[in-house]
Amino acid sequence: MADGSDFEHYLAARWPDLVGGLEDEGVPADDARLAVAETLLASRRSWSRRVRDEQVDVSLWAELRERTDLPARPGEEAPHGVRRSDPADGPDPWLARAEAARAVRRRRSTRRGFLACACLLVLATGWAWWAARPEPREVVREDNPLPLIWYAEGRLHLQEVVVDIPDIDEFVAWGSGAAATLRSGEVVGIDADGDVHQLDRRPATLIVPPGQPYYLPIGEYDVLVQSAPVPGGGWAHLLDSSRRASVQDDVRQSESGRRALVVCTADDVCGEPRTIVEADGSIRLR
Repeated sequence: MADGSDFEHYLAARWPDLVGGLEDEGVPADDARLAVAETLLASRRSWSRRVRDEQVDVSLWAELRERTDLPARPGEEAPHGVRRSDPADGPDPWLARAEAARAVRRRRSTRRGFLACACLLVLATGWAWWAARPEPREVVREDNPLPLIWYAEGRLHLQEVVVDIPDIDEFVAWGSGAAATLRSGEVVGIDADGDVHQLDRRPATLIVPPGQPYYLPIGEYDVLVQSAPVPGGGWAHLLDSSRRASVQDDVRQSESGRRALVVCTADDVCGEPRTIVEADGSIRLR
């Protein structure tokens, strides 16, 4: 799979099973179709990268379960052969609805911004508001050297872009992008292309993080700092060799001489530690 036509082939072939799999889990019919359409639509631009780097049947099924609030089943593939293809029940109308919903969400976010500006104009002069307005989010296209999203120096690193968001309090992978809580308390979604928009509800994994497996660092002075799930199954563990178990200082203030990432599969087979050289200062996986 290497181009847009392969995305269309996957969509046509797997639409009945993805929708049927959600319905068999108790998701209402319309909700299942819209969830599949929204998840695939968000993946269209990065499809060639996802096919190259991920098991798409595993990672897409995990995203669909999260989007429809179904219990997580790490490493499980999307079901096969649960529904026959029905020309009268194709994806095109639902893709159109998903695109329309995305446009409405963006317009709603823009309207909220205008309302906030109007309130500021009531409380202050127009020139004061102009000087205080927030700068646009900077988005830079850059391939992620790590197998999961991460945050360092006020920048969120997704799979293909880096987004300047200096006020993130906590974040999780969500769909093909991320969801984050800002220090202001606002909950936002960040699409795979770096588009930032408000969310009407907080994703379940931001409220209750998934339970992580036990991991014992290999080195004598290595301390486990954070762990986070990897798309498609497995976990990544962030180690810091300059820390000691008796010195549990704040993760965000940690200045490390050596930070390393260990990636383990869903079967608890772990690779060699990879020293992280892509960022100075602290780095976060959540």
